Amino acid sequence: MQNKRSLLLYNFYQGLSDRFTSIDRLLSHALPVLAGYLDADRVLFFDWKEEKSIISLKTLCQKGKCYDLQEDVFVDRYSPEVIKLLQDGYMFSPGLDYPAVYVLVKWRSPQGSFEALASGRRDRSRYGVIRVERFKKNKPFTQSEIESLIALCRELSSKINMTEIDHYNTSQLQRAQALNDLARVFATSIRLRDSLIEILKSIQKSFYFDRTSLYLVDPKTNELQEAYSADLSGEVKEIDITANLSKNFTSYCDGDYGICPAAKGSDIVLTIPLTLQTKNLGWMVFDNMLSRMPIATEDMLSLKQFSAQIALAIDNARLFEKVQELSNYDELTKLALRRFFNENLSQEIYRSKRFNLTLSLILMDIDYFKTINDTYGHLLGDEALKEVSGVILNSLRQTDLPCRYGGDEIVIMLPRTTGEEAKSIAKRLSEKVSAIKLNPKYTGGADIKLSISQGIAVFPYDTEDQSELIKRADEALYYVKQHGRGFWALYGDVKDGRIK
Repeated sequence: MQNKRSLLLYNFYQGLSDRFTSIDRLLSHALPVLAGYLDADRVLFFDWKEEKSIISLKTLCQKGKCYDLQEDVFVDRYSPEVIKLLQDGYMFSPGLDYPAVYVLVKWRSPQGSFEALASGRRDRSRYGVIRVERFKKNKPFTQSEIESLIALCRELSSKINMTEIDHYNTSQLQRAQALNDLARVFATSIRLRDSLIEILKSIQKSFYFDRTSLYLVDPKTNELQEAYSADLSGEVKEIDITANLSKNFTSYCDGDYGICPAAKGSDIVLTIPLTLQTKNLGWMVFDNMLSRMPIATEDMLSLKQFSAQIALAIDNARLFEKVQELSNYDELTKLALRRFFNENLSQEIYRSKRFNLTLSLILMDIDYFKTINDTYGHLLGDEALKEVSGVILNSLRQTDLPCRYGGDEIVIMLPRTTGEEAKSIAKRLSEKVSAIKLNPKYTGGADIKLSISQGIAVFPYDTEDQSELIKRADEALYYVKQHGRGFWALYGDVKDGRIK
């Protein structure tokens, strides 16, 4: 009998020699084998949360198939049955009318795991219970079978222990990799939108949530500015913030706890604020609303740790964009600077060539600007420049790009705009500029009227070369200035003598 049991254990051990990624997978493999050895009709595994006096039915195996279940049952740990189970390692089921036996399974939580730390005990033991059933009343378990079952469960306990340690080490490695990936994002992605996309992709790659969402707010007003989400595939989409969302950081997040109230009482949704010192940057939401899988406490702690670095990366990206904006735009007029404009014009000409599109340029300057400066001083000159630039910025589309090209000279790039459409824009700008009223404190009470002269060139009709396009607009502007100022002219019209 001893040799037979030894052979049984050896075969069971060999059958469990594969590496299992989780205890659930291990049980789905081991329990049907155990049922076959003992000619059992059904085997169940219960996870025993001893400190809560709760056993949870996790796995049921019958006829070679296993099912994942979730059913909690309260147990009195001081009842005679439970005491016998803890002392002897097994007990017969008192409440069933067919043979069934309970066997204790015991293993240890990995050193440093959340379960070990949360218990607050030096003993890291965890318990499970296996129930083996035979539906035939006249076929009870013999003492020899019980001893074999106890030996098999002891072997299973050892494998559970190894699997949990392996799973814990793998999880720790994945979290470390996630931290490294995020560190790489922080080091390489300096543009804000690029940083947000890479952060979301990295988190989804490492933690496999059903969805991860990131919401950014204005640090000064706490109003929601933009939001993005990534699903299991890693695809990142922009969230419509005009939808029925709370647009205020303080309505979501409680800075005292570091976790937002939306997450309290739920183990499938986690919301973490992104704060830097006293500055609120936004919040992140991680959810398993589809799979209903609880978010592991260790994942929560890791994400809470990452949140400070994510907030720092977002703040750095915002700072970089602000510095870049200052280097790309004129401080006085808020118009693009020449280098930035030329880069964008080059890209737009390439796009227009590729897709056979039309592009127009308007080159303008303020009439008699030097006289205004010489007569009333540079403060009035600056005021005039700011007022004219304000009119331009408020009159164009988002796709248009105005630039302070030098002194009082301004050039405007108008993608997908014909010459006739550019003339209509020039007319509108001229009318709005003539309506500007300058501040009397700079004019000494004089009523000074502003006007602008504008020259227009069109790609590809006037030229397909970038430098030549600006030159053609300049030639049209020169014509206007030589013929009275205060109006606009299309280079093609000037060239063909169509202007009366």
